[in-house]
Amino acid sequence: MCKRIALITGGPIPDEAALLIDDSTIVICADGGVDFALRNSIRFSEVFGDFDSITSDAKAYIDTHDIEVHTFPVEKDMTDTELALRSFSKEDEILLICPLNGRIDHVMTNLNLIAKLREEGYSITASEGLTDVIPLANKDYIRIPELFNSDSLAVSLVPLSEEVTGVTTKGLYYECSDQIFKFGSSFSNSNKIKAGESGFEVSIESGRLLVVITECV
Repeated sequence: MCKRIALITGGPIPDEAALLIDDSTIVICADGGVDFALRNSIRFSEVFGDFDSITSDAKAYIDTHDIEVHTFPVEKDMTDTELALRSFSKEDEILLICPLNGRIDHVMTNLNLIAKLREEGYSITASEGLTDVIPLANKDYIRIPELFNSDSLAVSLVPLSEEVTGVTTKGLYYECSDQIFKFGSSFSNSNKIKAGESGFEVSIESGRLLVVITECV
């Protein structure tokens, strides 16, 4: 059975991200994500972590409530986030609520991680409430049927592999048809949704691509 799971990490996450969680969402925290959940009155059932970035109040909360805790050593080969994500099923719809600014090493690691997991067959999106990042890998397709305030959104297609082949879009102002995107190129940055459209589609034939949807600035 497909479940919708939100994994909340630590770090500077805007409170707008709390709006991404509804009553049907299973919420799990990674380490300092507990502080975000408590600040926004979000109920969660599990915590993964080495607890090196959690406040004492948050630690006291999980110690005194019926929360399933998965504890790991500080010195390990994976982040708390990856350990949690890899415990989920490929049948699940996963939302990774994580910072998309702040420490660049953490941001890059999480974006590469969701791309790798997508390549392995996971259904996953990263967001901090203001920007959504959707990975595509191998022969893949995404349809975003409707976006609120679509006129004010920027859509960037960021290649993560040496090349991404067969890039085809519908509903974007600058459309692509069976194009090849090269790693490191800014060619596909800051597109937008075509006038009269409320959503868009992107498909690829091979490679890794990040679809980034964010407010125009």
